[in-house]
Formats: sequence, structure tokens, C-alpha cells
Amino acid sequence: MHTQNILQASTNQPAGAVRIGFNHGYAFDGDSVRLDAELLVGNPDASVGQEWALQLWACEAPFAGQPIRGTKVAELPVGQLDSLNQNWVSAFTAALPPAGQAEHSMVLVLASGRDGQFDEVQDFANFPRPESFAQPRLTGTSGFSLGEQSVGLRVEGLENPRSADNLSGTLSLELWALAAPYVAGTPDGVQLAAAELSPLAGQRSWHDLDLTLPLVARPAGTWHVALLLREWTAAGYATRDFANFSLPVSWADVAAAQAVEAEPATKPGPVRKATAKAAPKASAKPAAKAASANTAGRVSINDASAAELAAVKGLPTAAAAAIIAARPFKTLDELLTVKGIGAKLLDKLKGYLSL
Repeated sequence: MHTQNILQASTNQPAGAVRIGFNHGYAFDGDSVRLDAELLVGNPDASVGQEWALQLWACEAPFAGQPIRGTKVAELPVGQLDSLNQNWVSAFTAALPPAGQAEHSMVLVLASGRDGQFDEVQDFANFPRPESFAQPRLTGTSGFSLGEQSVGLRVEGLENPRSADNLSGTLSLELWALAAPYVAGTPDGVQLAAAELSPLAGQRSWHDLDLTLPLVARPAGTWHVALLLREWTAAGYATRDFANFSLPVSWADVAAAQAVEAEPATKPGPVRKATAKAAPKASAKPAAKAASANTAGRVSINDASAAELAAVKGLPTAAAAAIIAARPFKTLDELLTVKGIGAKLLDKLKGYLSL
């Protein structure tokens, strides 16, 4: 998963030890990018013992050596360099473009390091043309509403701007409660709801999506809320676009409130009577709390609708229909009798399901 970082030039290495030559470039092909560069060794002694990598960065502005925010889109290790000859690098590597629809200044970076960690920027080259990435994206406006047990998602449009023969991976709409507005990388927070969508062909779009999904978590505290559009790739789900909502949401700490209620009240009178009245509360409340914690936010395989089951992450629509046809179930393990659900899938689903 790509992350947003601060790109800055290194001050620890001799200037000109290795530099990027005049011939360099990049070319995207789906989820891969080819990096090309001639690498010139100017100081053989300084380059000995170092490992090297080419990195492609998408930054908010052209890079001049000063710290700047950016996303490392790709990294291509090139090992050690031949200090006596010109080194030409040209190879494909995995690419994870930044989410969103903004234009980015692209920077080719030559970094050094050891043991696969390349964090010393030795040279860089800015590309003159800004880059925007063709990937599935949200269009129009989006919104959400929260109920006690459900989430309403409204998306005006969703499109795949790639070429007509470029079918997307499986898409997912996910609503997240985050510690800060979403920028890039792995979401820092709690997933509230998710809807798995089918792949979308290039140059096609969907309009006026109106979804009702189970609310799978009510995290205590105040949170920023973001809607993420994610796509399944060979490296897992990658965030392609997002929408941050201006109003935060808050939930009370239910567990703390229940703990306060469970504390026995102190009443005046003989110690013997106070003890007798406190005992039932001390034994009954924790048991109720544990039962609530085990099932909160989960979808009932015996009571949920087909839409609620199909919204569970990883559960195929056909399997959701088969679950309803095979009801009732006495244990979650009985789902192994449902067509399309195996042991590995069931292990992944147990965290989202209940009886």
C-alpha cells in the first residue's frame, strides 16, 4: 500500500558520487511502470558497498531538494553499481499511484541504502509534464447517514476513465472513521461499513448509487469520516479515490457507561443488607456486557436480509442467497455446508457474522 511521505535530499553522502544521466524516463502499463535511467558514477570510492534503487515519486510541486510532501509510487532496486562503466537501468516494477484526481509533479529519485532500505536520496530529476492518473473515481457529490444499526451511502456517480478494454478489478466503497482527514495510504481508523461492487469496464459509469449497509462498528470518540473507493489489485485493495466529509461524528464510550451502571450503589443501613443487594448486580451486569461485546456490529446469518449479508466483506452474493435458503443455523461452522463457503473463507467471515 502506498504511503504519503516527505521527500528530501540527503546530506550524508558526497555530492556527485552517483547521478542520474540525461537519458531517463518512465512509462505506466496498468499496475506496473517501467523506469529507465542511465546512472553515472562520479566518485567510485563513495559508491562502493552501497545498494541503489530508482524511485518514482508523485509530489505536490517540483522537487528542489527541500522537504516536500509526496507519494512514492514505485521503487526498483538495482543492486550495486559498476564504478568503471556507465550503468543503464530499464525494468518494470509494481506501481501504486496516489488516490484522488489531482495533478502531480513526477520526480525520478536515485536512492542508496543497505538491506533493502533505500532512504538516502542521492540525485533526482523532475519531469516537466504534470501527471494525473486514470483510475476508477467518484463523480458528483457523495453523502452518508448513520442509524443505530445501519449506514446509508449516496454516491452521485462512479466511473472508470481507462480505455474501453480495461476492466477494473473488483471495486469496494468503504466508509471510515479516521483520526484525521484522509490523504493517502492505509486508513488510520475504523471501518464503519463496506459494499463490494462488481468490476467496471473502461469508459463506463454508474449513477445514483443508494446503498443501505450494516453499521459494523461504533468506535468511542470523535472522528473524521471519509468515503474510500478501492480496487482489487495483485497487491490487494488499493485506494483509488476518496471524499472527506466536513462534519465529524461522535460516539459515547458505551463500555465505560455500562461499567459505571454495574457498580453497586452504597446505601445507608446495616452492612449485611447492603452486601445482599449488591451481589446480584455484580454477577449479572458483566455477563450481559460480554454477550453484547461478542455480537456488536455483526450480521446475523439467521435474521439478516440478503442485502445485509451480501454487504459483508468477502461474502459472495450467491453465497448470501444460499445462506438464506439453508436457514436456520445452530452454529457458524454449519456455513461450511453452504455452496461457495470453504474453511478459509469462513475463518475470514467469522469476525463479521453471528447467529
